[in-house]
Amino acid sequence: MRLRTNLSPFSTLVVKIGSRILAPEGAELPLQRIRSLVDDVVALKRQGVRVVLVSSGAIAHGMAVLGFARRPFDIPLQQACASIGQFKLMRTYESYFEAHDIHIGQVLLSWDDLHNKTRYLNLRNTLFTLLECGAVPIVNENDSVGIEEIKFGDNDTLGAQIAMVAQAEVYLILTDVDGLFAGNPHTDSGARHIAEAPKITRELKALASGTGSAVGTGGMITKLKAADIVTRAGMIALIGNGIDGGILSSITRENKSTIFLPQRRKMNARDQWIAFTGKSKGTLHIDAGACSAILDKGKSLLPAGICKIAGTFKTGDTVEIAGSQGAVIARGLTNYSSGEIELIRGYRTADIESKLGYKSFDEVIHRNNMVLL
Repeated sequence: MRLRTNLSPFSTLVVKIGSRILAPEGAELPLQRIRSLVDDVVALKRQGVRVVLVSSGAIAHGMAVLGFARRPFDIPLQQACASIGQFKLMRTYESYFEAHDIHIGQVLLSWDDLHNKTRYLNLRNTLFTLLECGAVPIVNENDSVGIEEIKFGDNDTLGAQIAMVAQAEVYLILTDVDGLFAGNPHTDSGARHIAEAPKITRELKALASGTGSAVGTGGMITKLKAADIVTRAGMIALIGNGIDGGILSSITRENKSTIFLPQRRKMNARDQWIAFTGKSKGTLHIDAGACSAILDKGKSLLPAGICKIAGTFKTGDTVEIAGSQGAVIARGLTNYSSGEIELIRGYRTADIESKLGYKSFDEVIHRNNMVLL
């Protein structure tokens, strides 16, 4: 199989499949489309590629079963739709994969499962074990029990997180267009297709969020945000067409997808969790000298460089580090609580013991527990 430009052979692929592909509004399951996607996964597995599917569509399928023409506003009704629809969706996947003697494994998640380090590691072990067993994990947000505070809001972000958990090289988001365009491809046949994006810029985000654009209506801005996460983590992101195309066409044909190149060397799993997954409990605002020491010299954060703190947190929590201009430059695991840092901020390391009565660490955040953003 000949891959598209700038896409090297890979061993693990995470594919996010949107509701528009799996269950167009008001329609029954698009069985031929699902069968085609399954066939693509089977073809990749035969070449030694491990595939994880992040599948939307549960609520839409439940709506069809219960006879709702529009998505209900009532949260319990949405959850009921998700419960019914998830079963129907998984049964469809199972029937098609079973024809190829391939097992599937259902994984339902909330944000809490990723924010909590222990549950995150358990999830990681589960995914790796499923893949080692030759199964295809199928992941979705746990809409049937999720509440507003813990909802992902979009499965594009969920897919980005799963790509990091699975340590994938490539994250593919399937949607209803051939990637990103410099216009509306549904109303402008001459809209220029953007085959490759070395970096996700403000200009690209403006294209994705344009009022009335097909890509905006399709949620392209959330897809760009998800692509931004994985490329900053050192992975390749693709946005491709899952309706007039599929998984294989997106990874082999430049005109069927947009590729987003990694912005750095791939992070290890621990750094990815610190940078993009662990929930930040507060912010440390630092002065220009400390900012330069961290960014230019690779130093740890000492109490002397901290100007003020925001939030309440304890030792070991994830916190953000904001530079003198207010922009977040890094995230890390703190060696001291917010109360302790309030007492030692602005002071030298040698003064920590006199201010606290003890000194556990010289550094507020050690460089080994810090990730630059």
